[in-house]
Amino acid sequence: MKKIDTILFIILIQTSMLAQMNPTFIGAKSHYGFIIAHSPELKSISQTNPYGLQLEYSWLKTSDKAWKTCFCYGKSGFAFAYFNYANPDILGDSYNLIYFVEPYFTYKGPLKFSLRGSVGVTYLDRIFDQDTNPENLLFSTHLSFYLALSLNLNYHINNNYAINASLSYNHISNGGQKQPNKGMNFPTFSIGVDKIINNIELKRKPKSLKSYDTSIDYYLGSFVSLRSSDREAEASNHLLIGFTGGMLRPVSGINGLNAGIELWYDFSDQEIATQQGINDSAFSSSITAGHHFSIGSFYFLQQLGFYITRPKNIQSNWLYQRYSFWYSIGKSKRWTIGASLIAYGKVADHMDGRLIYLIN
Repeated sequence: MKKIDTILFIILIQTSMLAQMNPTFIGAKSHYGFIIAHSPELKSISQTNPYGLQLEYSWLKTSDKAWKTCFCYGKSGFAFAYFNYANPDILGDSYNLIYFVEPYFTYKGPLKFSLRGSVGVTYLDRIFDQDTNPENLLFSTHLSFYLALSLNLNYHINNNYAINASLSYNHISNGGQKQPNKGMNFPTFSIGVDKIINNIELKRKPKSLKSYDTSIDYYLGSFVSLRSSDREAEASNHLLIGFTGGMLRPVSGINGLNAGIELWYDFSDQEIATQQGINDSAFSSSITAGHHFSIGSFYFLQQLGFYITRPKNIQSNWLYQRYSFWYSIGKSKRWTIGASLIAYGKVADHMDGRLIYLIN
């Protein structure tokens, strides 16, 4: 009898734990899209329609603590995506491992609208080769970076299944680690289905939870990258090292404004100046301003950078865009690690790794 009571007690405990579990999602979706030819030399290899398949696992935390990270409900999870670029001899296929966060804008009823940000790594099976694949100016390394932003409509058929439709803007680049590296931008439309485990009704949270710190945070940090000494062809890599600082001003629970400065020395610019006999310094400095999302431990920054000094004979642009992803670590959440992408108009230039300290 005691054994039966023990078994029943264990079953009761496990059932109670399952009832308190957060909803989880196991999903699959198909992609279909097109490649943006962002420079004239890419037109000949961009006249295809990429297609793919994505498998994903995600979860939705419903606690007050999780809700306060963005004053919203939202999913996060991992995905594997396969893309076929419909040009097997030149572009081949890619295999992508992805992490994503997806806050909901609406959550009442069966129809839910959300925004997803994704970051990951990709393996490309066809890359540039001067002899065997000279037309592929998009990719020059098998391992590269994957970034995406998606708008999603999710319709819950019942408590167990949901269907979704998404518009995604996808980007693949090696971050300037090796040339040529034009990078691929390819929007896709996708439809999919999710299996929902432990689905629950999402309820409105008390207004008392909608409070956030409006004080200004300051940041200091460093960044590092490797850059090719030839911007158009394969060449040796050189170190870029820099420092940054600025401030983050919240304007709502997840939105904020930022401003700062950046200083860096690019040894690839020094090599170019030496090779071409140019009297240019490899030192650059700039001021930045922009917008950012702060969701829990994640920061997504979009900034415009205005050069104060630059090697003008090497870098003709005086304005750039920077897109950054930070993740807070440690108990204090003051240290963040992350990466950023610098771009000039439609052309991605290079990526770097960042270590940032927040002061508040």
